[in-house]
Order: sequence, then C-alpha cells, then structure tokens
Amino acid sequence: MQYHISAILPTYNEKENIGKLISQIKKYAGVHLYEIIVVDDNSPDRTWEIVTSLAKKDRRIRLIRRIRVRGLPSAIWAGIKAARGNVVMWMDCDLSHPPSIIPEMIRNLGNYDVISASRYVKGGKDSRNLGRVVASRMVDIAASVILSLDVKDITSGFYMAKKKVFSKVTLKQDGYAEYCIRFSHDAIRQGYKWKEVPYTFTDRQAGKSKSFGNILNFVKNGQLCLNEIIRLKFSK
Repeated sequence: MQYHISAILPTYNEKENIGKLISQIKKYAGVHLYEIIVVDDNSPDRTWEIVTSLAKKDRRIRLIRRIRVRGLPSAIWAGIKAARGNVVMWMDCDLSHPPSIIPEMIRNLGNYDVISASRYVKGGKDSRNLGRVVASRMVDIAASVILSLDVKDITSGFYMAKKKVFSKVTLKQDGYAEYCIRFSHDAIRQGYKWKEVPYTFTDRQAGKSKSFGNILNFVKNGQLCLNEIIRLKFSK
C-alpha cells in the first residue's frame, strides 16, 4: 500500500543539518513522501533561508516561518494542522534520529496507528552518557508503573502516525519532553494501536544542542516529566 506522508520538521538554528536531513528523508520515505513541512521559529542562523532555497527546487517542501511564536510542541502541532497527507511523521532535526529507519516504520503502518522510534526495545541503543540514560529510563519506568503504559521509550520524539489519530488526540503545547508522555497516554487511551521500532540514538554532530546540558537541568526536566505523569494519573 502506498501512503502519503507529511514529514514535519520543527527547526531552530539547524542550518548545518536541515539540508542533509531533508535529502535523507526523501531517500528513505521514497514514493510514500507527499510533502516536507519545515516549521521554523525564525532561526537567527537563517535556517529558513536554506529551506526557502530548497523549496524552489522541490515543490513538496513547504516552509512555515513563525515570527512571534516559539516552542517544539507547538511547532509540531502547527505542522500537523497544515499537513495534507494521510500520515504524519516528525523527528528532531539534529540527525540524532536516523531517517534510515523510516522504511521499517512504514512497513508497520498496515497493522498499527502510531509507530515510534525506540532506544529501549530490543535492538535499540542509547549512546548518551550514563546519567542521561538513567534519567530517561526513570521517566519510562514511572510512566509504565503509574500510567500502565507499555511504551519502553516514552520520550522518543520520533513518531509516525496516521492522520486520523489527531481527530481525537492533540499535542500538549508546552514543555519539552512532557508532550511525548501526554501524546502516548492519550493515543493509547483512545484505542489506537502503538508499535515501537528500534534505533540507535547518537548526539548531534553539528550545531548547538537545545536540550538540557547539565545534570541540574536533567533533574529539572525529569521532575517536569514526573509531574506530567502524575497529572495524567489523576486527570478525568
């Protein structure tokens, strides 16, 4: 079966990565790629200029440049609302999420509604330092125990989902990793079938990371994720 995939790329200062990422998505999504929507939060490094140039050569590439709004979850949601394909996909734009697993994600669309890339299922690997891995795993365990969610990598950030999922599910519009937890929770509670496929996470090779760099920030981010899990546990 051929799908029509809308690939959503939320960007902020990714001029060193965006061209390579778009090229790889086109390669691995193949005939299933309908469009690439880059949602750029007015990057000071002018990432949007590179996208504009690429769009002149490929009509499937679209740019949404946001001047007064910023934030990862809201950028993804803006892309989902603008998407015209019957499948949406989004991922980080620093090449830590490998486009090479897109074919495996597509193969699972016949039996599942949401496919997520996972560092923690069999065959997956998280190459970050031990402290960051432990912090992520603690959040995963909390989500499993408190919310009874059978998702090994609850803060994946790399998803492919049938567009119909968003007739019942919206994305949390703030936070960094918390939106992943709510999305997983809401989609599964609505009865959508979920599948994880393994991948190896590697840190960005170019550009500056927007994630939390030191141990205090990792602890703070972990606390925010735990707060979200608790809110979901006691929400109606």
